Amino acid sequence: MKMNFNEMQHAWNSPRNNLPAEPRQKLARQFTRQMIRRRRFQSLWLINTFVWLTVITVLAIRMVAVGQTTPSQEWGLFPLLIGPWAFAFHFLRRPLKPAEPVARGELSVADSMRAALASNRASQRHLKLVGVLFVVMIPLLALAMQQLHAVGKVSARELTSMAALFTGALLLSGAGIAARYFGRLLPQQKQLHALLAEMVDETA
Repeated sequence: MKMNFNEMQHAWNSPRNNLPAEPRQKLARQFTRQMIRRRRFQSLWLINTFVWLTVITVLAIRMVAVGQTTPSQEWGLFPLLIGPWAFAFHFLRRPLKPAEPVARGELSVADSMRAALASNRASQRHLKLVGVLFVVMIPLLALAMQQLHAVGKVSARELTSMAALFTGALLLSGAGIAARYFGRLLPQQKQLHALLAEMVDETA
């Protein structure tokens, strides 16, 4: 059975934080599962990102090779590709680091809480970087679309439709990032801080 934060707080209110073995093991298992799920999600996200970037890059190279794209007139394509690739390789560094061995039920409650807090902060940094990527992509997308219009590949009406489509996609993605950051990660971080502070006070 999954324990929520109210149950954890109630457990910590016991004298000297003397948790019985079963609740302690439940807490350790819960935090271990959360970190494993988070790491798995990030790995799948990276795989999907690299696959799509590879497909788009191959298509772009092919278009240049067959003369459908003129680099001197449509050079905005290159920073539009380089930016996401740079961020993708930066995000790849964390999954490539060896994960700390976490034995189910063997971590103390305090260590489990600290590990969960570290994972929470890492996820916050990840979302902040994704937000920065979106900010960087906006002018790059505008430049690339303007160049397409300048060489006659898209009409003014098509340019407006593309701008609306990309704006909607960025806004929707940004809203999802903000919801996860402010609605889940920040409240969880505050609760973890509060519970760790209570533990320190009781053991002092």
